[in-house]
This record gives sequence, structure tokens and C-alpha cells, in this order.
Amino acid sequence: MLTLLLASVVSASPVEDLPIIGRLETPKATRVTIRGAFPKARATQLVSLAAAVQADVSRRFLTNADTSSFSPVEVCLFERTADYDAFVSELLHGAPAPSELGFFDPTLRVVVANVGLSIGNLRHELAHALLHDDFPDIPAWLTEGVGAAYGTAVLEKSGFRFVPNYRLRHLRAARKAGTLPTIDELARSTADEVYGDRVLEYYALARYTVMYLDVRGTLLVTLAALRNAKTAEARSKVLTGAVDSTNFFAWTDTLIIR
Repeated sequence: MLTLLLASVVSASPVEDLPIIGRLETPKATRVTIRGAFPKARATQLVSLAAAVQADVSRRFLTNADTSSFSPVEVCLFERTADYDAFVSELLHGAPAPSELGFFDPTLRVVVANVGLSIGNLRHELAHALLHDDFPDIPAWLTEGVGAAYGTAVLEKSGFRFVPNYRLRHLRAARKAGTLPTIDELARSTADEVYGDRVLEYYALARYTVMYLDVRGTLLVTLAALRNAKTAEARSKVLTGAVDSTNFFAWTDTLIIR
């Protein structure tokens, strides 16, 4: 759920103790090692899903930059929460898990996901890792919006289709209460704001903003402009130009959680 940056150096030994169930080594793409203790059928499913996420994120969100020279991202997956908690405690030297769902640490290049709670946790956290290598200064709202979009998605022949989920309730409740950030505030937001007291509101708005751009066919051009926008003012100009609030909320009003 969260993208964390840890200041301390952490031993990689608990990662290396996990069995490898698959590797992704697509030309020019970030290399990914997938680990966990699973029966063969489940392991095959998880590796296949990770490959599908990598292909879809590359198509939708990444440039043609070659990130294959980076050290592999270690994806550590768990079916049981107790095993997840024990692994994270060892990885973080006794610190509690930052989320019961999962996280990505760019310093360690480790993704940890509790797939027993939801398979969407793998999609979400792996998306963070792939985005980071291609867009290292990606704004917090954007990486979380993309990750949250993959959290609830249906794999079809053409790729993943993002579908409405529980975050729509958060968006509607905040809008009704008058506490939902504006598109301008989203574009200008800092990591502290995104992960702060209004985290549910920022995640919700970010997710549905990404979905809105995707269904309108303007995602690629907007992302390209955001990459070139180096200031909060510039990012606001890009996003408010791409997302008309009236049209955006009219669209969200049509969505149904199934």
C-alpha cells in the first residue's frame, strides 16, 4: 500500500531465505525475482500474474528506457498474515509491518505483499517498483493512484481493466463532506500530504483520476507532460488541463461497485 524509504541498512538474508518461484527477465525491463513458499499451481499463478502486471505497466505507464541493468526487484509473497508479519519484522529489525497489505522499499529494492488477504496487493506493489525505476521522481499521488488502480483490476486479452472498488465510497464520502482535495491540490500534493491524515481521500482521488485519464484515452500524453513538469505549478497546469472537475465528477457518478 505504501512506498517506503528506509534510512537504515537492512539485512537481505530473510529475502534470500525465501524460495524463488520465478523470474521475469524481459529485454530492457526491470528484472524481477519472485519468492515465496507456495504449491506449484499457486506459484505458477503468481508468476503469471506478475508477468502480466509488468507487461501492462510497461505498455501504459513507462517510457522505452532500459532499466534491465538495475539490480533485480525481489518480490516476497505470503499467503498467511503470520508469515508476512514475521518476515517483515526480521527484514525491518523488529519494526512492525508498515501495512498489513504490503509495501515497496526502493532502497532495498524489495516488494512485500500479503497475497492471502488479496491478490491485488501483488499487482499494487509491483506497479510501484516498476514505476520507480522508470520515473524515480514520480509524485506520491501518481504512484499511489496507479498502484491503487491495479489493486482492483480484471485481466483481459488486451490487458488489465481497472474497475470501481471501495475507494469510490471514500471519494464520494469526502466529496459530500467537502474534504476531498481538488484536482489542483492533488497535483501539488507532497508525500507527507498523501500519506497523512487524509490518506484515504488522496488515494481515492488519485485512483479515479488515473482511471479517468485512461478511459478518456489521454493517459499517455498526460503522463508525458507530468514527467516534464518539474514544479508544483507545472504539475497543476498539466493535471487541471487534463481533468475537468465537472466532467470528472459526472463520470464518477456513473460508476457502480460490483
